[in-house]
Amino acid sequence: MRFLVVQHNMRSPAGLVGERILARGHRLEVTMPHLGGPLPERSDGHAGLLVLGGEMSAADDDGFPHYRPLRNLIRRFDESGRPVMGLCLGAQIIARAYGAAVYRHTIFEFGYHELAATAAGRMDPLLAGIDPMPRLMQYHDDTFDLPAEAVHLVSGANCANQGFRVGDHVYAFQFHLETTDDTARAWALYPEAAAARGGESASDAIERELDAHYGGAAEFARTVTDRWLDLAADG
Repeated sequence: MRFLVVQHNMRSPAGLVGERILARGHRLEVTMPHLGGPLPERSDGHAGLLVLGGEMSAADDDGFPHYRPLRNLIRRFDESGRPVMGLCLGAQIIARAYGAAVYRHTIFEFGYHELAATAAGRMDPLLAGIDPMPRLMQYHDDTFDLPAEAVHLVSGANCANQGFRVGDHVYAFQFHLETTDDTARAWALYPEAAAARGGESASDAIERELDAHYGGAAEFARTVTDRWLDLAADG
């Protein structure tokens, strides 16, 4: 099967999710529409859609004119019963695709944070049996409201809306389940990461957190991706 990947930053690739898609014998078709890459109008030819993160605001339609057709494409995949997964910015774009607002959060989250599945999340096909959830990577300063039809799946102490599902096939996760250890180290070099740590070395902090949490986060990514791929196989 062929999966469309919309990438918004060279340092934010499909990572662990992409690796698992390839390991299952499928193909990735990566496009970067904010740099002029093509964006199809329909889901035809693709078994699923993965929308990745980036530093831009999901509310900036004027600065990133591909957002409007991307939101339409998300709904087209949904209507055709083909799975969608949005991560960080991707989750925020999904929220907007279903009528919810995206706005600046009160804090900047960086690093591996505690998260918890909601009651609905513990019963969700992608998350069932993963309790407690591992600490998962965060890198964001925006958040979103839940769409009216969303099922709230994951919550965090500092950011309540960490994951939701629309219908049976569209998943939005504010956290970065795709992040590899090398990507986490690269993000730690950004000034925002140091600021989020209150002056502590973000690189030192992320090394400690990778030692403690990366194994569990990587296993979570493989499990959730496998279950998401099963949705495509069943579609």
